[in-house]
Amino acid sequence: MIDCCVRGLEARGKNIRKKRKASRRILAGAVQNAGVAVSKQDLNLSDNHFVNNHAGMAGKERIGKTDDDWHPASEAKKLTAIKRRALDGKSGVREMFKSTLSGDNLGEVYYNDIRVEPIKEKTRVVGIYTVAIDITEFQKALMKLEELNGRLLEHMETQLDG
Repeated sequence: MIDCCVRGLEARGKNIRKKRKASRRILAGAVQNAGVAVSKQDLNLSDNHFVNNHAGMAGKERIGKTDDDWHPASEAKKLTAIKRRALDGKSGVREMFKSTLSGDNLGEVYYNDIRVEPIKEKTRVVGIYTVAIDITEFQKALMKLEELNGRLLEHMETQLDG
């Protein structure tokens, strides 16, 4: 009788693991070319799970590491401060974050719209989820538009003065 129950529990556990693995594959496929990174970090801000499909950016090798391991010191400090605000558990945080790549694409700059949410178990915060959406092309276009607007204003001023 006990052996039968144990086998049943083992089979259930195996089925749950298969479903969890399938869910991860579905998520990875959904964000494959979407310019989205999703991470789960503990209270020490060490990555437990990380999905990132940007070419040249870290992926599974981030597990067990922190932002200090992947970003220049000034960027890591800013990103850590944003995440600590979410860890206080009152609410999520949304900000634009500029990151400079290390590794294969050293020095390449990306802009991300990030959302950091506390993970709560009952009333206790146990970590955070971070979703980063790549807005680099949009941000570069906006900066170019601002540059052109500035040049236009300068031109208009010289025309009015002359």
